[in-house]
Amino acid sequence: MPTNLTNIEGRFLNSPLFLERAAARTFFSTLSKQLNIKQMLDEEGEVPLGEKIHLAASSFSVSREHERCYEVVDGVAVIPVYGTLINKLGFLKPFWGMTGYDGIVARCKFALSDVDVKGVLLDMNTHGGEVSGCFDAVETIKSMFAGSGKALWVIIDAMACSAGMAIASAAERRLITQSSKAGSVGVVMAHHSYGEYLKESGIEVTLIHSGSHKVEGNPYESLPKNVLADFQASTDKLRDEFATLVAVNMGLSKEAVLATEAAVYRGQEAIDIGFADQLVNGNEAIAIFADYLKKQSKTTLSGVTMSAQPNATQTAETQPESAPVATNPVTEPVATAPAVDEKARIEGILTSAEAKGREAQANHLAFKTSMSVEDAVSLLATAPIAAASPEAHGTKLDELMASHQNPVIETGPEGSAEVSEVDQIMAAYNMARGE
Repeated sequence: MPTNLTNIEGRFLNSPLFLERAAARTFFSTLSKQLNIKQMLDEEGEVPLGEKIHLAASSFSVSREHERCYEVVDGVAVIPVYGTLINKLGFLKPFWGMTGYDGIVARCKFALSDVDVKGVLLDMNTHGGEVSGCFDAVETIKSMFAGSGKALWVIIDAMACSAGMAIASAAERRLITQSSKAGSVGVVMAHHSYGEYLKESGIEVTLIHSGSHKVEGNPYESLPKNVLADFQASTDKLRDEFATLVAVNMGLSKEAVLATEAAVYRGQEAIDIGFADQLVNGNEAIAIFADYLKKQSKTTLSGVTMSAQPNATQTAETQPESAPVATNPVTEPVATAPAVDEKARIEGILTSAEAKGREAQANHLAFKTSMSVEDAVSLLATAPIAAASPEAHGTKLDELMASHQNPVIETGPEGSAEVSEVDQIMAAYNMARGE
């Protein structure tokens, strides 16, 4: 906080500011102690003063040590999303019944870097909020968790409406209690006119402006028809974008979302319409999520899930760490075909442009290491190209490859005998090893 209070007073008091009204309330209330403000009023009445804010979103960094800005229960980070949602609140935790989109994003980033956190649960009780910053927050949160290895769930415990529904759409799964509400996928814009009131009070307001659209929507006159039509068109377009976002994230059609006409649904009704996935007791939500994470971890090794075939003899606890496997978080896990992947890796290295003139190194990287194609190609590019020598003698591998007929491998249902170059190389390599 700056210590030059005279400078602050000169810059922010009795001066026009580019601040939205709610942001102005927050700003001056936060500075009330430093500016010796004893009472602050606006058109809605008295504004609370001197709220204590402990963690600023602007100071957030994954690399810095912070106290946790969420509760961790059995591996679940519970992040509250309460009250009115606003853009760039400036602080991590909700306060005054408001939560900032920036705070939600920052806490999710923090949780993803927390080794004690296995999954994140957004605890939602919000009626929505500002359009500004909402869609960006949804896209950021969704992209952060994609491929992170940590699950993002939502518990709608009371309400997730409008902007809250947008945030909830970023999650993999949405739990809802029997009395909670979800939906309201729509847009509202309010305009108030004090013209008649000011006229009765003997007050006349003259707006001096440049630009025909500059004072559209001002509170001193009723909305002209053309301005009302423009506002309506803008609102309809925004609703269409909102419905598209929710539909894509939740696997619904945009037409189905628009057909709700911004209605609000309670409990099972929200599940039936597609806005939630499971009806739960709110007191059991964390335990349900934690149990899911534990079951996932029992069948997961090094970020991939083991095969769960009925006749399998190995479990995630006994399977060798190097075994390649596949992940499917929704259906039963299935095993991969490691031989095909290895074949593709070897072929990628041996047929790369960087392998030309560096055949010895390429063969070593392909058959003697488990290096990826990208890493191997990068390493080959730094190696010198071998000079051609007319007296060069063939290696044992060359002799074996020349003296043995290439193996015939059936590759299709018709018994095709066509053999790829990499199959020939691998067959000769195995023969050289006596396999």
